[in-house]
Amino acid sequence: MEDEIIDLFTSLKIPKTHVTVGLSNLLSSNKQYKSLFINRRLPDDGWSDIQIQHFLLTLSTLDTNHKTPSTTSAGGGGGNSSSRRWCGVGEREGRVYSNLVLQRHSGFTHGMGRSGDVTEPQPKAVGSSVLVKLTLWMVLDAIQR
Repeated sequence: MEDEIIDLFTSLKIPKTHVTVGLSNLLSSNKQYKSLFINRRLPDDGWSDIQIQHFLLTLSTLDTNHKTPSTTSAGGGGGNSSSRRWCGVGEREGRVYSNLVLQRHSGFTHGMGRSGDVTEPQPKAVGSSVLVKLTLWMVLDAIQR
């Protein structure tokens, strides 16, 4: 995967040394994310704001309310695709029209839990379900420390 990314970036005439530095930052963040899942505790060294935002946005994209609308339309017009949104109709599915609100909530708009149990995984909200579990682990770790 790394070699493929390096090839793609260098095809844009970006020097390989520059690409390598950028990828090392990305891989470092990915190792920290993986460590959070493996250790199930607060990290010893805090994450940067960008790492936290990236992690939350990545998790939020796993929820079904982030389906992208079809690129084909009846009129075939070249309108702005961001004006068309997919919207589910379940009682817990997120319905957010304003991008400002979506950004404010890191992309999370889907409900969490099932049948009154906030810890029960929601099949249409994998990212939200993961966030609930990770939050519980980190809170318990903070209490135990």
